[in-house]
Amino acid sequence: MIEWNNFYGAILIDREYEVSKDYIRNGLLEKEYLYFHPDIFSTGIQKYPYYYGNILFTFGRTAKYFACNTNELEEFIVEFEDILSNIDFENAQIRINTDYANYDLFWLNKLKLTESKKNETIEHFKEFQIKYFESEKFFFGIAEIDLYTGWTEKYNDEKISEFENWYPDFKYPF
Repeated sequence: MIEWNNFYGAILIDREYEVSKDYIRNGLLEKEYLYFHPDIFSTGIQKYPYYYGNILFTFGRTAKYFACNTNELEEFIVEFEDILSNIDFENAQIRINTDYANYDLFWLNKLKLTESKKNETIEHFKEFQIKYFESEKFFFGIAEIDLYTGWTEKYNDEKISEFENWYPDFKYPF
């Protein structure tokens, strides 16, 4: 019955808070995304004591018949990665709740990592058997991420199998 679905998440902003906030408030409207609108975002506040070090953008919404097939999931990811490409972020996490399964997706901004940190991250993924993919700008994967450290832990094998069964032709990058 793939009818009652939602997604929510968080993006850890690095330094350019005002530029990132402006893109969420104005840039999203120009793009006319299918899944993302400025009103589903909370862009935090740059006022003590409501943040410490980095600001967290959060978002979420309900959806009907969300990501029912690989093509729809890829369209969702493309939109989100376009947003990430236009803001100054370190790490991001999205939780997708659907009738058929729940998934945690993460992104690490490779442009913020030194070469040694990239290698360390890849070794970490291998050690903890993280299902991840790599593009020019991002490490993208299926697992929960610590937004501050960028570390992940081994994800539930059953969830990975569900993902692979539901999206058998998923390939990244697109």
